Amino acid sequence: MLEPIETQYLLVGRINRPHGVHGELLIISELQAPDLFDENDLVYLQNSRGDLVPARIESVRVDTSGNRLSFFVQFEHVTDRTEAEQLKNFPVYVSRQVAEPLLDQTETPADYTGFQVLDTRDQPLGEVTFTIDNPAHPILQVATKKGRDMLIPFVDEYIRLVDEEEQVVKCHNLEQLEGI
Repeated sequence: MLEPIETQYLLVGRINRPHGVHGELLIISELQAPDLFDENDLVYLQNSRGDLVPARIESVRVDTSGNRLSFFVQFEHVTDRTEAEQLKNFPVYVSRQVAEPLLDQTETPADYTGFQVLDTRDQPLGEVTFTIDNPAHPILQVATKKGRDMLIPFVDEYIRLVDEEEQVVKCHNLEQLEGI
């Protein structure tokens, strides 16, 4: 039986669009590893049939603008915009053996499921039922004491303190969120 792709390879991201006329491509990363291609010049493109096709990187530029990590990549086998257009939306994979040591430890957000959530006055608001892995930042799904679900972005604007030992998340500015 064949092993799933995910056991041997790690999804880097998807080819978003061509950039320029010489075949350079923009890859939107799903990983927080800006140095991923510093020592690695081989990736695998998943074609429309689901096959992984090796592609050697000729050059790469890292872009962190727009609150996301992306790469401008020139593959050896892509020489013009027409060839680049054919690769649009293809998933890009790397070998797990190569990628995992390079991944930022913050890549996997902490799981706050079961943590008690306190409001600005340190009064119980509810309990975290799920931590949503969002590209910009994690989001806490909280079952409130009022019987509703509430989504709280895990950013300084709303989270003032996390006490992992006591399993408590102290919040503030929650009145800015809808549904309060």
